[in-house]
Order: sequence, then structure tokens, then C-alpha cells
Amino acid sequence: MSLSPRLLTLALLAPAACGKAPAETPSGQAVMDLRHTRQPGGRAVARWSGDEVTAQELARRFQEMSPALRERYVEPGARRDYVESLARFDLLVREALAQGLQDDPEVVEATRRALVGRLMRSRLEEAPVTITDAELEHAYAARREDFVRPELMRLSHVFLAAPRGDAPREATALGEAQALLSQARALPPNDFAGFGQLAREHSQEPRTAPLDGDLRYLSLEALSREYGPEVAHAARALTDEGALSDVVRTDRGLHVLKLRARQPALDLSLDDVREELRVRLEGEKRTRAWADYLARVEKQLSLAVDLDALAQVPVDVQAPMRKPTGPMPGTVPAP
Repeated sequence: MSLSPRLLTLALLAPAACGKAPAETPSGQAVMDLRHTRQPGGRAVARWSGDEVTAQELARRFQEMSPALRERYVEPGARRDYVESLARFDLLVREALAQGLQDDPEVVEATRRALVGRLMRSRLEEAPVTITDAELEHAYAARREDFVRPELMRLSHVFLAAPRGDAPREATALGEAQALLSQARALPPNDFAGFGQLAREHSQEPRTAPLDGDLRYLSLEALSREYGPEVAHAARALTDEGALSDVVRTDRGLHVLKLRARQPALDLSLDDVREELRVRLEGEKRTRAWADYLARVEKQLSLAVDLDALAQVPVDVQAPMRKPTGPMPGTVPAP
């Protein structure tokens, strides 16, 4: 679905979806009030044709400044400079309107983007979201493996098949494994690519040989279950990244192990991660609410895409780029 029509819909008519009717011309163009006197009342400290800055507005602006910045305007002269700067800015806005720049594509697109950005903040950030204790407990149970898990080890290995009891094959494989171990020890400890090349060229374990012998992250229990208790025992003794084991014998054959990384065990209770979960769930709720809101706006304003017409729009990837006639249209950003 193209999102540009959706953006146009939100930019012009979103206030209606929020229950606030915008000022509109019969063509559907929104009318914006840029005056300081949108909220009348108060004594004017500066006037110009059709508008003014009041003492109340100026006091509010000063209150919104940091104390250090506010200190600049204690002197009357600095205060006057500030007010005149505000007034000059609005005089230039008035001049831009007189020249019709409100219809300039760059201005229109910037306004549309600002409208959608403000709408998203009001829907995603400012709308209250409540997370109950029951929801936190359910989320903790569903994500328990993120918070409670044993130590994980990431190993690479070179494996040579030699079933236990096949003495001739064991003897041959042991000689090969010792030679490979010598080659691995000649590499720098952090040369995982070099060890990976040994695995690709010599390992007889079809699942991991194409992956440079990488076993991924596994617990000691999983290592024992997948590759044998001897592998888990040897892995437990590897403490430094890049460390190598001796040749490890299992029922299926011989391994040379290299430690890539460790992840420490986790044992975090619900209380330990309550705020983290709350923030995560609030984000998920806001994202779902935004998606629901977009769906309501699309339905209310009858958004439709003509797929046949869309398919006929040419896209020539070989054509040279033309000079832009205006800014690229905005799309609805992901929340």
C-alpha cells in the first residue's frame, strides 16, 4: 500500500478523527492561524498590523527558559532586543505569506511532516497507557528465558568421525586430530577465521563445517546432550576467549574445541526487571494503538489504492535522475 495518500489524509483531516474540526475551505485545504493573538487577552508589549505580543506571553516564554538563559533578559535593553526579534520574525512570516510562499512545495511538505509528527507524538507519547501487575507477570513468564538462563558458551570445533571401538579408524583420526590441533595452536588466539578455515576444510560434522565449525551459543547441558558429556567437560575448562582444548574423545569421534565467547548466567526476578518490562509493554501497547488508529482513519476517510493503475506507473531504473521538482513526499514513519 502506498503511504503518501495516507500522509495527506492525516495531515489535512486528522483533527476530525480526533474530534476537533479544523477550519477548512470548500476545497479541503486546512486554514492555520499563525498569529500570537490566537489566545486573546493581556497587555501588549509590542504591536504590528493585525497582531501583538503580550506581557503574559512574554512572561511565559521567560519561565520556559533555563535560569542561566533567563538571566540574559534581566536588563530592559536585552528584553527589548528579544521582543523586537520575536516581532521581526513574525513580520517576515507575514511577508512570506504576502508573497505566497505558503504554497511553495517545500513549505507545504515541511508543514505536512510537522503535522504528522505532532499527531504521532500525541497518539504515541502523550496518550496514557496502563500496565497491570497481571500483564507484567504474564510478560515475565513468556520471556523468562531472557531473564533466567544458565551460562552459555559459544564454541567452534573441528570434528573427525571415529566411532568408539573401531581401533584402526580411531588411530588414524587421532593422528589427524593431533596434527590439526598443532595447526590451531600455531594461530593467534583471536584468529577465529583461521580456525574456521581448518573446520571448513577438515571437519566431518556436516551441520557445522559450513559455518566454520561454529556451534553457536549453548549451555553446558545442551553441549552434553548434543555432543557428549566429554565435550561439556572440556568446554567448562576453557576460560579465556580463543583458548583451545586438547583432542576430546566422544563415542562418535574426536573434537578440537576453540572458545569464542561466554555469556554469564542470568537469574533476574520479576522485581529486578519490572520497570524494563513496563517500558517494553507500554511501547508495544502504543504501537498497537497507533496501528489501530491508522486503520480507523483509513476506513473513516475511505482510503483506496487502484492496483491496476499503480501497476502501470513506469519505473525505469536505467533512466538518468531528473532535477527534483520539489521535496520527496513524506510517509508514515514506524512508531
